[in-house]
Amino acid sequence: MKNLSLIFLLLFISCAQTKEKDSKSLLSFASPSNVGMNADSLTLIDEVVQRYVDEGKFPGAVTLIAKNGKIIYESEIGFDDSLKSEAYKKHHLFRLASMTKPITSVAVLQLVEQGKVNLDDPISKYIPAFSNIEVLDEFNPEDTTWTTIPIERPPTIHHLLTHTSGIPYAFMDPPVNGAMLLKYEIPDLTSHTDITMEEVADELGKIPLVHQPGVKMTYGLNIDVLGRVVEVASGKDLSSYINENILDPLGMDSTDFFFDDSYASMLTTLYQPDTAGSYQPLISTNPLNHEDFPVYGAKSHYSGGSGLSGTARDYFKFCQMILNDGTYNGNQVLSPESVEMMSSNQIDTLWTGKNKFGYGFVIQQSPSTIPEGTIYFGGAFSTSFWIDPENELIIIQLRQVYFSPNGWSLGNKLLKHVYSAMETKKAT
Repeated sequence: MKNLSLIFLLLFISCAQTKEKDSKSLLSFASPSNVGMNADSLTLIDEVVQRYVDEGKFPGAVTLIAKNGKIIYESEIGFDDSLKSEAYKKHHLFRLASMTKPITSVAVLQLVEQGKVNLDDPISKYIPAFSNIEVLDEFNPEDTTWTTIPIERPPTIHHLLTHTSGIPYAFMDPPVNGAMLLKYEIPDLTSHTDITMEEVADELGKIPLVHQPGVKMTYGLNIDVLGRVVEVASGKDLSSYINENILDPLGMDSTDFFFDDSYASMLTTLYQPDTAGSYQPLISTNPLNHEDFPVYGAKSHYSGGSGLSGTARDYFKFCQMILNDGTYNGNQVLSPESVEMMSSNQIDTLWTGKNKFGYGFVIQQSPSTIPEGTIYFGGAFSTSFWIDPENELIIIQLRQVYFSPNGWSLGNKLLKHVYSAMETKKAT
Protein backbone atom coordinates (compact mmCIF):
# COMPACT_ATOMS: atom_id res chain seq x y z
CA MET A 1 0.00 0.00 0.00
CA LYS A 2 2.85 2.34 0.88
CA ASN A 3 4.53 1.54 -2.45
CA LEU A 4 1.28 2.37 -4.29
CA SER A 5 1.03 5.71 -2.48
CA LEU A 6 4.65 6.46 -3.34
CA ILE A 7 3.99 5.70 -7.02
CA PHE A 8 1.01 8.09 -7.06
CA LEU A 9 3.11 10.76 -5.34
CA LEU A 10 5.89 10.42 -7.88
CA LEU A 11 3.39 10.54 -10.74
CA PHE A 12 1.86 13.70 -9.29
CA ILE A 13 5.23 15.39 -8.93
CA SER A 14 6.20 14.34 -12.45
CA CYS A 15 2.96 15.76 -13.91
CA ALA A 16 3.38 19.01 -11.99
CA GLN A 17 6.96 19.37 -13.22
CA THR A 18 5.88 18.58 -16.79
CA LYS A 19 3.13 21.21 -16.63
CA GLU A 20 5.60 23.81 -15.33
CA LYS A 21 8.11 22.84 -18.01
CA ASP A 22 5.46 22.96 -20.75
CA SER A 23 4.33 26.39 -19.56
CA LYS A 24 7.88 27.71 -19.72
CA SER A 25 8.49 26.08 -23.09
CA LEU A 26 5.80 28.31 -24.58
CA LEU A 27 8.25 31.20 -24.37
CA SER A 28 11.29 31.69 -26.59
CA PHE A 29 14.06 34.16 -25.92
CA ALA A 30 16.81 35.74 -28.02
CA SER A 31 19.30 38.55 -27.78
CA PRO A 32 18.38 41.72 -29.71
CA SER A 33 21.32 41.27 -32.07
CA ASN A 34 20.06 37.86 -33.12
CA VAL A 35 16.89 39.43 -34.54
CA GLY A 36 18.52 42.50 -36.07
CA MET A 37 18.11 45.00 -33.24
CA ASN A 38 20.52 47.05 -31.20
CA ALA A 39 20.67 46.17 -27.50
CA ASP A 40 22.21 49.52 -26.49
CA SER A 41 19.28 51.41 -27.97
CA LEU A 42 16.79 49.21 -26.15
CA THR A 43 18.47 49.86 -22.80
CA LEU A 44 17.50 53.52 -23.23
CA ILE A 45 13.95 52.38 -22.44
CA ASP A 46 15.12 51.71 -18.88
CA GLU A 47 16.36 55.29 -18.61
CA VAL A 48 13.10 56.72 -19.95
CA VAL A 49 10.89 54.75 -17.56
CA GLN A 50 13.23 55.52 -14.65
CA ARG A 51 13.00 59.24 -15.50
CA TYR A 52 9.20 59.06 -15.26
CA VAL A 53 9.55 57.28 -11.92
CA ASP A 54 12.04 59.86 -10.60
CA GLU A 55 9.76 62.71 -11.72
CA GLY A 56 6.81 61.16 -9.90
CA LYS A 57 4.76 60.57 -13.06
CA PHE A 58 4.53 56.80 -12.71
CA PRO A 59 5.42 54.35 -9.93
CA GLY A 60 7.02 52.18 -12.60
CA ALA A 61 6.35 49.76 -15.43
CA VAL A 62 6.95 46.25 -16.66
CA THR A 63 7.94 46.29 -20.34
CA LEU A 64 8.27 43.42 -22.83
CA ILE A 65 9.45 43.50 -26.43
CA ALA A 66 9.42 40.51 -28.76
CA LYS A 67 10.56 40.08 -32.35
CA ASN A 68 10.19 37.10 -34.68
CA GLY A 69 8.37 35.21 -31.94
CA LYS A 70 11.13 35.63 -29.36
CA ILE A 71 11.26 37.85 -26.28
CA ILE A 72 14.30 40.10 -26.69
CA TYR A 73 13.81 42.64 -23.92
CA GLU A 74 12.14 42.72 -20.51
CA SER A 75 12.45 45.27 -17.76
CA GLU A 76 11.02 45.82 -14.29
CA ILE A 77 11.40 49.48 -13.34
CA GLY A 78 10.00 51.15 -10.23
CA PHE A 79 8.17 50.09 -7.11
CA ASP A 80 4.72 48.75 -6.38
CA ASP A 81 4.28 50.65 -3.12
CA SER A 82 4.73 54.26 -2.06
CA LEU A 83 7.37 53.27 0.49
CA LYS A 84 9.46 51.79 -2.33
CA SER A 85 9.95 48.53 -0.49
CA GLU A 86 8.44 46.23 -3.13
CA ALA A 87 10.01 46.43 -6.58
CA TYR A 88 7.95 45.65 -9.68
CA LYS A 89 8.40 42.07 -10.87
CA LYS A 90 7.53 40.29 -14.11
CA HIS A 91 5.14 37.97 -12.28
CA HIS A 92 3.12 40.80 -10.76
CA LEU A 93 -0.54 40.94 -11.82
CA PHE A 94 -1.70 44.08 -13.60
CA ARG A 95 -5.33 45.01 -14.19
CA LEU A 96 -5.53 44.93 -17.98
CA ALA A 97 -8.78 46.93 -18.24
CA SER A 98 -9.62 47.42 -21.94
CA MET A 99 -6.83 45.10 -23.04
CA THR A 100 -9.54 42.55 -22.15
CA LYS A 101 -11.56 43.67 -25.19
CA PRO A 102 -9.43 42.00 -27.90
CA ILE A 103 -9.60 38.71 -25.99
CA THR A 104 -13.40 38.84 -25.72
CA SER A 105 -13.55 39.78 -29.40
CA VAL A 106 -11.60 36.61 -30.20
CA ALA A 107 -14.17 34.63 -28.19
CA VAL A 108 -16.99 36.11 -30.29
CA LEU A 109 -15.23 35.33 -33.57
CA GLN A 110 -14.61 31.76 -32.42
CA LEU A 111 -18.37 31.39 -32.01
CA VAL A 112 -18.89 32.96 -35.44
CA GLU A 113 -16.58 30.30 -36.88
CA GLN A 114 -18.61 27.60 -35.09
CA GLY A 115 -21.86 28.93 -36.55
CA LYS A 116 -23.26 29.80 -33.12
CA VAL A 117 -23.16 33.57 -33.75
CA ASN A 118 -23.64 35.63 -36.90
CA LEU A 119 -22.14 39.10 -37.24
CA ASP A 120 -25.46 40.44 -38.55
CA ASP A 121 -27.52 38.96 -35.72
CA PRO A 122 -29.45 41.55 -33.69
CA ILE A 123 -28.38 41.75 -30.05
CA SER A 124 -31.95 40.91 -29.06
CA LYS A 125 -31.49 37.38 -30.41
CA TYR A 126 -29.25 36.69 -27.40
CA ILE A 127 -30.44 39.37 -24.97
CA PRO A 128 -34.22 39.85 -25.20
CA ALA A 129 -34.00 43.06 -23.12
CA PHE A 130 -32.72 44.77 -26.28
CA SER A 131 -35.89 43.94 -28.23
CA ASN A 132 -37.49 47.30 -27.44
CA ILE A 133 -34.37 49.48 -27.31
CA GLU A 134 -34.75 53.07 -28.55
CA VAL A 135 -32.47 56.05 -29.19
CA LEU A 136 -31.97 59.02 -26.88
CA ASP A 137 -33.72 62.20 -28.00
CA GLU A 138 -33.46 64.65 -25.09
CA PHE A 139 -32.03 64.30 -21.58
CA ASN A 140 -33.14 66.36 -18.59
CA PRO A 141 -30.25 66.69 -16.12
CA GLU A 142 -32.47 68.12 -13.39
CA ASP A 143 -34.43 64.93 -12.81
CA THR A 144 -32.38 62.50 -15.00
CA THR A 145 -35.34 61.72 -17.24
CA TRP A 146 -35.17 61.37 -20.99
CA THR A 147 -37.21 61.10 -24.14
CA THR A 148 -36.51 58.70 -26.99
CA ILE A 149 -37.09 58.11 -30.67
CA PRO A 150 -37.45 54.74 -32.44
CA ILE A 151 -34.39 52.94 -33.80
CA GLU A 152 -33.97 52.87 -37.57
CA ARG A 153 -32.24 49.49 -37.50
CA PRO A 154 -31.58 47.03 -34.63
CA PRO A 155 -28.04 47.02 -33.17
CA THR A 156 -26.09 43.93 -34.21
CA ILE A 157 -23.06 41.88 -33.18
CA HIS A 158 -21.03 43.82 -35.77
CA HIS A 159 -22.10 47.09 -34.16
CA LEU A 160 -20.94 45.83 -30.77
CA LEU A 161 -17.56 44.68 -32.09
CA THR A 162 -16.96 48.10 -33.68
CA HIS A 163 -18.44 50.30 -30.94
CA THR A 164 -21.01 51.65 -33.38
CA SER A 165 -24.11 50.37 -31.55
CA GLY A 166 -24.73 53.57 -29.55
CA ILE A 167 -24.16 51.88 -26.15
CA PRO A 168 -22.15 54.38 -24.05
CA TYR A 169 -19.61 54.37 -21.25
CA ALA A 170 -20.45 56.44 -18.17
CA PHE A 171 -17.07 58.19 -18.08
CA MET A 172 -17.30 59.35 -21.71
CA ASP A 173 -20.12 61.78 -20.82
CA PRO A 174 -20.83 61.67 -17.06
CA PRO A 175 -23.66 64.24 -16.98
CA VAL A 176 -25.72 62.20 -19.46
CA ASN A 177 -24.29 58.70 -19.92
CA GLY A 178 -23.13 58.50 -16.32
CA ALA A 179 -26.53 59.56 -15.00
CA MET A 180 -28.36 57.00 -17.13
CA LEU A 181 -26.05 54.12 -16.23
CA LEU A 182 -25.98 54.99 -12.53
CA LYS A 183 -29.79 55.08 -12.48
CA TYR A 184 -29.77 51.35 -13.20
CA GLU A 185 -26.56 50.67 -11.23
CA ILE A 186 -24.63 49.60 -14.31
CA PRO A 187 -20.84 49.48 -13.65
CA ASP A 188 -18.48 50.77 -16.34
CA LEU A 189 -15.58 48.62 -15.07
CA THR A 190 -15.41 45.22 -13.42
CA SER A 191 -17.46 45.31 -10.25
CA HIS A 192 -16.76 43.70 -6.88
CA THR A 193 -20.50 43.45 -6.22
CA ASP A 194 -22.52 40.29 -6.77
CA ILE A 195 -23.98 41.54 -10.05
CA THR A 196 -23.71 39.19 -13.05
CA MET A 197 -23.26 39.94 -16.74
CA GLU A 198 -26.79 38.68 -17.37
CA GLU A 199 -28.10 41.36 -15.00
CA VAL A 200 -25.86 44.05 -16.49
CA ALA A 201 -26.99 43.25 -20.04
CA ASP A 202 -30.64 43.26 -19.02
CA GLU A 203 -30.27 46.63 -17.32
CA LEU A 204 -28.48 48.08 -20.36
CA GLY A 205 -31.55 47.18 -22.38
CA LYS A 206 -33.50 49.69 -20.29
CA ILE A 207 -31.49 52.77 -21.26
CA PRO A 208 -31.55 54.31 -24.74
CA LEU A 209 -28.74 54.19 -27.25
CA VAL A 210 -26.99 57.56 -27.55
CA HIS A 211 -27.29 57.48 -31.35
CA GLN A 212 -28.71 55.36 -34.14
CA PRO A 213 -26.79 52.07 -34.62
CA GLY A 214 -24.17 52.15 -37.35
CA VAL A 215 -23.98 55.93 -37.87
CA LYS A 216 -20.81 56.66 -35.84
CA MET A 217 -18.37 55.19 -33.36
CA THR A 218 -19.01 55.71 -29.64
CA TYR A 219 -16.68 53.96 -27.22
CA GLY A 220 -18.82 52.17 -24.66
CA LEU A 221 -19.91 48.99 -22.91
CA ASN A 222 -20.25 47.16 -26.22
CA ILE A 223 -17.75 44.41 -25.43
CA ASP A 224 -19.33 43.84 -22.02
CA VAL A 225 -22.59 43.13 -23.86
CA LEU A 226 -20.67 40.81 -26.18
CA GLY A 227 -19.44 38.96 -23.11
CA ARG A 228 -23.05 38.14 -22.33
CA VAL A 229 -23.61 37.10 -25.96
CA VAL A 230 -20.72 34.64 -25.54
CA GLU A 231 -22.39 33.23 -22.43
CA VAL A 232 -25.75 32.73 -24.15
CA ALA A 233 -24.31 31.31 -27.38
CA SER A 234 -21.83 28.96 -25.67
CA GLY A 235 -23.85 27.94 -22.63
CA LYS A 236 -20.91 28.79 -20.36
CA ASP A 237 -20.14 31.80 -18.19
CA LEU A 238 -17.63 34.13 -19.83
CA SER A 239 -14.80 33.22 -17.47
CA SER A 240 -15.16 29.50 -18.16
CA TYR A 241 -15.44 30.00 -21.90
CA ILE A 242 -12.39 32.28 -22.19
CA ASN A 243 -10.30 30.09 -19.92
CA GLU A 244 -11.15 26.90 -21.82
CA ASN A 245 -10.92 28.29 -25.34
CA ILE A 246 -8.30 31.06 -25.20
CA LEU A 247 -6.27 31.33 -21.99
CA ASP A 248 -5.61 27.60 -21.45
CA PRO A 249 -4.70 26.80 -25.08
CA LEU A 250 -2.32 29.76 -25.10
CA GLY A 251 -0.76 28.82 -21.75
CA MET A 252 -1.85 32.12 -20.18
CA ASP A 253 -1.72 30.63 -16.69
CA SER A 254 -1.43 33.98 -14.89
CA THR A 255 -4.42 35.70 -16.50
CA ASP A 256 -7.99 35.55 -15.23
CA PHE A 257 -11.01 37.62 -14.22
CA PHE A 258 -10.61 36.94 -10.51
CA PHE A 259 -7.99 35.39 -8.26
CA ASP A 260 -7.92 33.67 -4.93
CA ASP A 261 -7.10 35.91 -1.95
CA SER A 262 -3.67 34.27 -1.78
CA TYR A 263 -2.74 36.20 -4.93
CA ALA A 264 -3.21 39.57 -3.23
CA SER A 265 0.54 40.04 -2.72
CA MET A 266 1.07 39.62 -6.48
CA LEU A 267 -1.54 42.24 -7.41
CA THR A 268 -0.02 45.61 -8.21
CA THR A 269 -1.21 48.71 -6.36
CA LEU A 270 -3.59 50.85 -8.39
CA TYR A 271 -2.91 54.58 -8.40
CA GLN A 272 -4.70 57.69 -9.64
CA PRO A 273 -3.34 61.11 -10.69
CA ASP A 274 -3.32 63.84 -8.05
CA THR A 275 -3.52 67.61 -8.33
CA ALA A 276 0.25 67.96 -7.96
CA GLY A 277 0.91 66.13 -11.23
CA SER A 278 1.96 62.94 -9.47
CA TYR A 279 -0.18 60.01 -8.25
CA GLN A 280 -1.62 58.48 -5.12
CA PRO A 281 -3.21 55.12 -4.27
CA LEU A 282 -6.68 54.90 -5.77
CA ILE A 283 -9.58 54.57 -3.37
CA SER A 284 -12.70 54.25 -5.48
CA THR A 285 -15.65 56.47 -4.61
CA ASN A 286 -17.90 54.55 -7.00
CA PRO A 287 -19.98 52.05 -5.00
CA LEU A 288 -20.04 49.73 -8.02
CA ASN A 289 -16.26 49.49 -8.38
CA HIS A 290 -13.43 48.54 -6.03
CA GLU A 291 -9.76 49.03 -6.80
CA ASP A 292 -8.83 45.50 -5.66
CA PHE A 293 -11.58 43.71 -7.63
CA PRO A 294 -9.42 40.80 -8.88
CA VAL A 295 -8.96 39.48 -5.33
CA TYR A 296 -11.85 41.19 -3.51
CA GLY A 297 -15.61 40.94 -3.51
CA ALA A 298 -18.23 38.58 -4.93
CA LYS A 299 -16.20 37.71 -8.04
CA SER A 300 -19.26 37.19 -10.22
CA HIS A 301 -19.04 40.10 -12.68
CA TYR A 302 -17.11 38.88 -15.73
CA SER A 303 -16.61 42.11 -17.65
CA GLY A 304 -15.76 41.31 -21.26
CA GLY A 305 -14.59 44.88 -21.71
CA SER A 306 -12.38 45.43 -18.67
CA GLY A 307 -12.25 42.43 -16.37
CA LEU A 308 -9.00 40.53 -16.94
CA SER A 309 -5.78 40.88 -14.97
CA GLY A 310 -2.49 39.26 -15.84
CA THR A 311 1.18 39.57 -16.72
CA ALA A 312 3.11 40.96 -19.68
CA ARG A 313 4.45 37.52 -20.55
CA ASP A 314 0.95 36.11 -20.70
CA TYR A 315 -0.31 38.90 -22.92
CA PHE A 316 2.66 38.36 -25.22
CA LYS A 317 1.30 34.86 -25.93
CA PHE A 318 -2.03 36.35 -26.99
CA CYS A 319 -0.32 38.93 -29.21
CA GLN A 320 1.92 36.30 -30.79
CA MET A 321 -1.15 34.20 -31.56
CA ILE A 322 -2.60 37.15 -33.47
CA LEU A 323 0.72 37.70 -35.25
CA ASN A 324 0.78 33.98 -36.14
CA ASP A 325 -2.63 34.18 -37.87
CA GLY A 326 -4.43 32.56 -34.96
CA THR A 327 -1.93 29.87 -33.92
CA TYR A 328 0.40 29.64 -30.91
CA ASN A 329 2.42 26.69 -29.63
CA GLY A 330 0.64 24.38 -32.04
CA ASN A 331 -2.85 25.42 -30.96
CA GLN A 332 -5.18 26.97 -33.55
CA VAL A 333 -7.18 29.44 -31.47
CA LEU A 334 -8.63 31.45 -34.35
CA SER A 335 -8.70 31.10 -38.12
CA PRO A 336 -6.47 33.31 -40.30
CA GLU A 337 -9.64 34.73 -41.87
CA SER A 338 -10.93 35.87 -38.47
CA VAL A 339 -7.56 37.41 -37.59
CA GLU A 340 -7.71 39.29 -40.88
CA MET A 341 -11.16 40.64 -39.98
CA MET A 342 -9.92 41.75 -36.57
CA SER A 343 -6.99 43.66 -38.07
CA SER A 344 -8.87 45.20 -41.02
CA ASN A 345 -10.90 48.40 -41.09
CA GLN A 346 -14.49 47.50 -40.15
CA ILE A 347 -15.95 50.98 -39.69
CA ASP A 348 -15.24 52.64 -43.04
CA THR A 349 -15.23 56.39 -42.23
CA LEU A 350 -17.43 56.28 -39.11
CA TRP A 351 -14.50 57.14 -36.83
CA THR A 352 -13.27 60.68 -37.33
CA GLY A 353 -9.81 59.85 -36.02
CA LYS A 354 -6.84 59.46 -38.33
CA ASN A 355 -6.71 55.72 -37.66
CA LYS A 356 -9.31 52.98 -38.15
CA PHE A 357 -10.87 50.25 -36.09
CA GLY A 358 -11.22 46.52 -36.69
CA TYR A 359 -12.70 43.94 -34.34
CA GLY A 360 -10.86 44.61 -31.08
CA PHE A 361 -7.94 46.71 -32.31
CA VAL A 362 -7.10 50.23 -33.44
CA ILE A 363 -5.36 50.07 -36.83
CA GLN A 364 -2.58 52.46 -37.76
CA GLN A 365 -3.49 53.97 -41.13
CA SER A 366 -0.48 56.10 -42.00
CA PRO A 367 3.20 55.64 -41.20
CA SER A 368 4.42 57.53 -38.12
CA THR A 369 6.63 56.10 -35.40
CA ILE A 370 4.89 52.80 -36.07
CA PRO A 371 4.24 51.38 -39.56
CA GLU A 372 0.89 51.39 -41.29
CA GLY A 373 -1.08 48.26 -40.40
CA THR A 374 0.19 48.07 -36.81
CA ILE A 375 -2.67 47.15 -34.48
CA TYR A 376 -2.83 48.26 -30.88
CA PHE A 377 -4.97 49.01 -27.85
CA GLY A 378 -4.67 50.14 -24.25
CA GLY A 379 -6.50 50.25 -20.96
CA ALA A 380 -7.75 52.79 -18.44
CA PHE A 381 -5.11 51.70 -15.93
CA SER A 382 -2.27 52.75 -18.30
CA THR A 383 -1.66 49.39 -19.97
CA SER A 384 -0.68 49.31 -23.66
CA PHE A 385 0.35 46.93 -26.44
CA TRP A 386 1.29 47.13 -30.12
CA ILE A 387 1.46 44.35 -32.73
CA ASP A 388 3.49 45.25 -35.83
CA PRO A 389 3.03 42.56 -38.53
CA GLU A 390 5.48 44.23 -40.95
CA ASN A 391 8.39 43.78 -38.53
CA GLU A 392 7.00 40.78 -36.57
CA LEU A 393 7.25 42.98 -33.50
CA ILE A 394 5.29 43.00 -30.23
CA ILE A 395 5.58 45.77 -27.63
CA ILE A 396 3.83 45.60 -24.25
CA GLN A 397 4.07 48.01 -21.33
CA LEU A 398 2.03 47.55 -18.14
CA ARG A 399 1.57 50.34 -15.61
CA GLN A 400 -1.14 51.00 -13.00
CA VAL A 401 -2.29 54.62 -12.88
CA TYR A 402 -5.98 55.19 -13.62
CA PHE A 403 -6.35 57.52 -16.62
CA SER A 404 -2.81 58.85 -16.26
CA PRO A 405 -2.14 62.06 -18.22
CA ASN A 406 1.41 60.79 -18.80
CA GLY A 407 0.55 57.53 -20.52
CA TRP A 408 0.68 58.69 -24.13
CA SER A 409 3.99 60.54 -23.74
CA LEU A 410 5.70 57.55 -22.12
CA GLY A 411 4.24 55.25 -24.77
CA ASN A 412 5.52 57.46 -27.59
CA LYS A 413 9.01 57.52 -26.08
CA LEU A 414 8.91 53.74 -25.73
CA LEU A 415 8.01 53.33 -29.40
CA LYS A 416 10.69 55.79 -30.46
CA HIS A 417 13.45 53.80 -28.76
CA VAL A 418 12.16 50.44 -30.00
CA TYR A 419 12.14 51.55 -33.64
CA SER A 420 15.44 53.40 -33.23
CA ALA A 421 16.95 50.10 -32.14
CA MET A 422 15.93 48.63 -35.49
CA GLU A 423 17.29 51.57 -37.48
CA THR A 424 20.56 51.67 -35.55
CA LYS A 425 21.18 48.00 -36.19
CA LYS A 426 20.53 48.42 -39.92
CA ALA A 427 22.91 51.37 -40.07
CA THR A 428 25.71 49.39 -38.48
